[in-house]
Amino acid sequence: MRRALTRIALAGSVALSALTVSTPWMLFPGIGHAAKAPAALEQQRQSYLKAREALDKGQLEEYRKLRAQLKDYPLNIYLDFHAELDDIMALSGSKALKALDKFEHSPLHASARHRYLVQAGADKRWQDFLAISPELPRATELQCYFYRAKLGQGETQVAWDGARQLWLYGRSRPKECDPLFNAWSKAGHRTQELIWSRMMLAFDAGQSGLLQYLGRKVTQHQSQAKLLQAVYKDPNRLRHMNQFDGDAPIYSDIVSAGLKRLARKDLRQAVRLYVKYEKAGRFSDFQGRQLNRYLVRRALIVEDEGLRDHIDTMLPLLKADDLTERRLRWAIAEQNDADIRRFLPLLSDEGRNDARWRYWHLRVNGRDDTMLEALSKERNFYGFWAAAELGVAPNLAHVPTQSQAQMQARLADDKALARVSELLALDKLVDARIEWSQMLARHNKQMRAQYGVYAQEQGWDALAVEASIQARLWNDMEMRFPYAADPFFTRAGKDFKVNVNEIRAISRRESAFYPYATSSVGARGLMQLMPATAKQTAKEFKLAFNGSRSLYDPAINVPLGSAYYTKLLEQFDNNRVLAVAAYNAGPHRVKRWLKQSDGKLDVMSFIETIPFSETRSYVQAVFTYRQIYELRQQQALPQFSETELGRRY
Repeated sequence: MRRALTRIALAGSVALSALTVSTPWMLFPGIGHAAKAPAALEQQRQSYLKAREALDKGQLEEYRKLRAQLKDYPLNIYLDFHAELDDIMALSGSKALKALDKFEHSPLHASARHRYLVQAGADKRWQDFLAISPELPRATELQCYFYRAKLGQGETQVAWDGARQLWLYGRSRPKECDPLFNAWSKAGHRTQELIWSRMMLAFDAGQSGLLQYLGRKVTQHQSQAKLLQAVYKDPNRLRHMNQFDGDAPIYSDIVSAGLKRLARKDLRQAVRLYVKYEKAGRFSDFQGRQLNRYLVRRALIVEDEGLRDHIDTMLPLLKADDLTERRLRWAIAEQNDADIRRFLPLLSDEGRNDARWRYWHLRVNGRDDTMLEALSKERNFYGFWAAAELGVAPNLAHVPTQSQAQMQARLADDKALARVSELLALDKLVDARIEWSQMLARHNKQMRAQYGVYAQEQGWDALAVEASIQARLWNDMEMRFPYAADPFFTRAGKDFKVNVNEIRAISRRESAFYPYATSSVGARGLMQLMPATAKQTAKEFKLAFNGSRSLYDPAINVPLGSAYYTKLLEQFDNNRVLAVAAYNAGPHRVKRWLKQSDGKLDVMSFIETIPFSETRSYVQAVFTYRQIYELRQQQALPQFSETELGRRY
């Protein structure tokens, strides 16, 4: 499953707070059903839940009675948020600002602030808007309100500058921006030059409707505007060079944009025309270089054999590591050691020092024990390979984060941390993670590390992993690679006869052990399963599946993910390289890649030439994470099996 975790919006925390995992104590053993809370605290939790219910039902008298019992309860600001939000919306800006103070340093503050600004902007209460947001907000619609407020306050230059920046964009803007743009245009600031600039942005963004709309606003250079629209429809018109031979820079803009569009339809023709226009001196140095880079990159993506000479001629001139790396992978796919040796020196010093390219340097230039030994000390995919090559144990280089008593003492009075703890106790994992993320963001690296230590001690594995990332604790293997949801993975390993560290490593890469992880394409849970895949797997293996939401439950997700991985192993003859790649990108793509490579590649070459950079990194990460878990258990298992090493891909 191609993975891209979706960060949950703060404003959505209220709606998401009803979600619960059926067995959270397995993921957070320091809370909930596994923890014995003092009777008084347990009573407060029950009163809190009853107060929320009373508030939702509009039973205000019952709510007030319960709220009075919760004066020192960490989550009382959540009650206040729901009870007072409507009243805050009706306050003046200065009074609302004070009312929002009680929610400061919690996600509720940003949520309430955003709602107030949306309402104040819609009501044209500009003074109130600026009282809450004296600085430019982040959201585009709020930025438009901000500049409209500035205009309403008489700060016209600020408003016009903001309108210009917002208007110069290749796509349509929110309707909230229309009054600002109209006023700016009527004031005479929407010049023909700006209209042309936005037409070029719309062209590049593929927004034909906006391009046509802007074309109707052109009063100068109308013939060129029509020519631009004609090139958008048929970029092959660029072959008629005499139509684009004007001296004005506007013609080079048309040609440059048109060649990029043509490259997506007929790359070789685009390159041929680029060479002609370049020889005719139609581009500035910057424009020519950017266009050349774009065309070379397109040619490298598709590995166009007919453009190989052009690519190889341009690479030394462009001096771009991303392009050179693509050319190197092309050479690896062809098993052309001479070309690998030829292009490795084109990498920057930083690029050549990357473990990946040091490996390939060793591979094509022969054994260098000094370089090999240095590589073997690194904790990464290539470092583990080098260790195996030398016959030494991989270097785990674990450095545990030390608990700092003085810093830990400060946590006892941390209201945000108390809220996290209570939200976890009430199975509100989504809200707890939002609180945790914001809390980490407010502190420096050293304090983030101490929060990680605390989470580790409490058994909050997913939160500890996040803290290790935010604090950049790259050498703390225990915090970064916990045995999260261990009963589920251990059971799945036994049930499906699969290495538990493999499925654990997949989950660590997929979700960082956050049970509510959701990808942009809809994959869910610890092992990031698509609902359709989960449904089919449940049917085949006779496993529980109760719809998409059930995938947030580790008791359902882990068995389904493990079963699906087992199925992929069977499909690819127990080859973990292919099964892991298929788990990320789909078995149909892996089969296509195997057909393309046609048995020419060894295992390292196959992994290096996986077309999707995400899948390439994914396979290397899962194999590395698996070995990290094995090393933590004092297991000295090889990076690849004999079958995986011996196969031709």
